[in-house]
Amino acid sequence: MSATERTTAERYPERVTYDRDAAYAVLDEALSVHVGFTTDHGPVVIPTLHMREGDQLLLHGSAFGRFMTTAAAGAPLCVTATLVDGVILGRASSHHSAAYRCVMIFGRARPIEDEQQRADALAKVVESVIPGRLSGPNSARRPDVEEAHYTAVLTLPIEEFSMKVRAGFARDEPKDDHVEAWAGWIPLTTTPGTPVPDTITGERFPAPTYDPTVHRFRQDR
Repeated sequence: MSATERTTAERYPERVTYDRDAAYAVLDEALSVHVGFTTDHGPVVIPTLHMREGDQLLLHGSAFGRFMTTAAAGAPLCVTATLVDGVILGRASSHHSAAYRCVMIFGRARPIEDEQQRADALAKVVESVIPGRLSGPNSARRPDVEEAHYTAVLTLPIEEFSMKVRAGFARDEPKDDHVEAWAGWIPLTTTPGTPVPDTITGERFPAPTYDPTVHRFRQDR
């Protein structure tokens, strides 16, 4: 993909890539995205769970909420997914930064009108966040058509996008070489805690286990 006027970086263009595989890896690893759009009362940014299916993003929310009604009407959207990989420390405070990977997508979404298809899409979102949750032993109930009536799902084509990556060390200046402060970067990761069962579940069923290779959960099969 080539750059567009909206995806062309004005600062640090060397950090920008339009590599689709790299962008998809971030979208698949991120647990949530932020969706920005404008309303009659000003701009709004909404966080939501998502999943990528091929070259499109599935977004869900209340069928009667401002986000879904506005986006379903064809409003232009800006969707971002950000992974913070660490904090970067320099010898000068002005050179401190973050190590991150961020994907930004522009476009207009289309609602899934058929309620059975929408229920199936909701199941895909659940499976994306917690692989195996709706299959195998002790699986959760799948979404039904009634639930799909009040939960909307949008499909957003991943066409106009860019990805920005910040890694490495701080850009310290020679004048700060004498500063006696530690410099480098501190990695950060998302780590789940111990699952806490509700009062009905208790210890009757095994809890989902964590796959350390991805920032997602999976159900034992």
